[in-house]
Amino acid sequence: MIQSKNPFVIPFYLRPAAYRRAFPVLLLAACCALSTPQALAEENPDIVKMSQFVDLMQGFYATIEAVHEIASSPEKSAILEMQKIQDIYKDRGDQAEAIKVLQGVLKRTDNPTVRNAAAIMLGDALNETGRASEAVKVLQAALEENIR
Repeated sequence: MIQSKNPFVIPFYLRPAAYRRAFPVLLLAACCALSTPQALAEENPDIVKMSQFVDLMQGFYATIEAVHEIASSPEKSAILEMQKIQDIYKDRGDQAEAIKVLQGVLKRTDNPTVRNAAAIMLGDALNETGRASEAVKVLQAALEENIR
């Protein structure tokens, strides 16, 4: 038997056959891991464009998935719709109308999730318009609904 200076090194001819078969794959994986995107870009700028396109498409499909998830749930849709309505009225400088819409939602729905979201948004809108005592009353009423 041939002795190696390093006691941890096993001569190739003594290694298991499985290792010898896997070695080319491991070598290829190591080479790919050592190739940096910058080095690849210097060789072929089209790779950078393809990579950017793939990243863009992944983001696009993630957005579609998120919108689908929201649109598939009446509760999530209602919450997003209330938020959008509140944003529109706030941008127009008409928080009073957003408050009316949110108060109407609280009067019309029995859904606890939608009621909680509406109460939180209404509390914020009331507080932002200087009606802090009303905001506290709305939030306390919502809290009572949740803890009974």
